[in-house]
Amino acid sequence: MSDPTPAPAPSAPPPATDPAPAPAPVTLDGPYDEARGTRLIANLRAELAELKAQRAAPEVAELRSQLDALTADLTRTRLDAARAEAATAAGVPAHLAAYVNGATAEEIKASAERVAADFAATRTPADPLPAMPRPAPTPGRAPADAAPAFDPVATARAARGY
Repeated sequence: MSDPTPAPAPSAPPPATDPAPAPAPVTLDGPYDEARGTRLIANLRAELAELKAQRAAPEVAELRSQLDALTADLTRTRLDAARAEAATAAGVPAHLAAYVNGATAEEIKASAERVAADFAATRTPADPLPAMPRPAPTPGRAPADAAPAFDPVATARAARGY
């Protein structure tokens, strides 16, 4: 009736390409001592923590130095931006902006105001009548006089003495 077929054999797992090295056999110096085992485990855990800290220490130091450099760069950039903003707000000309200094925003603002005040004493006054036309002073003529027309024939006769 039914044909007995043999069941497939369970497949064996493929052999590992890189087997882990077998641990060294433990030799005991006598019967098991619980206190000694506890000390051994504690010492091994401390040694492991120390090795992890030593391995991570150079990476942490490198990352910390990068963080310090980036923080200093950010601070310098923020101070430069605050100097430029304070100089513009105080009306300090671009060629005098280098004289605005300070370590905080308040110091920078006060410095920009001092530079602007010092520069205001030496600045030429603005045009008193900006909307009014300015006269063009020319000796011997009134501003409304029209310039004489150029006549080349008359100029040539005057040069020849006719």
